[in-house]
Amino acid sequence: MDLRFLLFCVFLVLSGCSAEPSAALPEPGLLAPGANGIDLSHHNGAVNWDLLEGAGVDFIYLKATEGRDWTDEDFQQNWIEATRRGYAVGAYHFYILCKPWEAQAVNFIRAVEVREGTLPPAVDLEYAHNCKPFRDEAGTKAELQAFLERLEAEYGAVPVLYTTKEFYADWVAGSFDRYPLWIRSVEGAPDMPYAIWQHSMRGNVAGVKGDVDLNVAAGGMPDE
Repeated sequence: MDLRFLLFCVFLVLSGCSAEPSAALPEPGLLAPGANGIDLSHHNGAVNWDLLEGAGVDFIYLKATEGRDWTDEDFQQNWIEATRRGYAVGAYHFYILCKPWEAQAVNFIRAVEVREGTLPPAVDLEYAHNCKPFRDEAGTKAELQAFLERLEAEYGAVPVLYTTKEFYADWVAGSFDRYPLWIRSVEGAPDMPYAIWQHSMRGNVAGVKGDVDLNVAAGGMPDE
């Protein structure tokens, strides 16, 4: 075989191997397929962790911060308990559209210490309880991009985007495709690739009083 032809074939093989994975795919290893989870904040009140251990929950996301200066009063205690009991645990920030990204990143980083073996940080992006962006569309997306890059640099993990289908269509689709999606869709399975599906906001879980958000990782369906 001609040596130049052989080297050309090797080059083609190596080029194919180095291609970037599809941006639509969730980050590998985020969660086991079909893992069941909940997300908690101070709104859920005190958790009976002994009862929760028998509820079939695999992972828990905890609200840590909101905007520039608000911190969830139950975050640290919930984090300590969830971690001690062996759950896969992550923290999330409610992103305020009318506030600069820098102060929001500082708020989250101060509240959530860098820890190995935890779920990637998540960013709550939705219209409910939010405010009108203080910049135009391009500027707002640039702010959000800077915030996400700051968290990725701090925690060494690609942040997860929690969002609704409406917010996804208006702000996320086509602009933030490299980030794993955590989609709220209570009327049925999401119609876009996702890493986590929040299928209910009115679930019942032992150990948590009142309604609780229920989530399932990609590859699984909600329990009946």
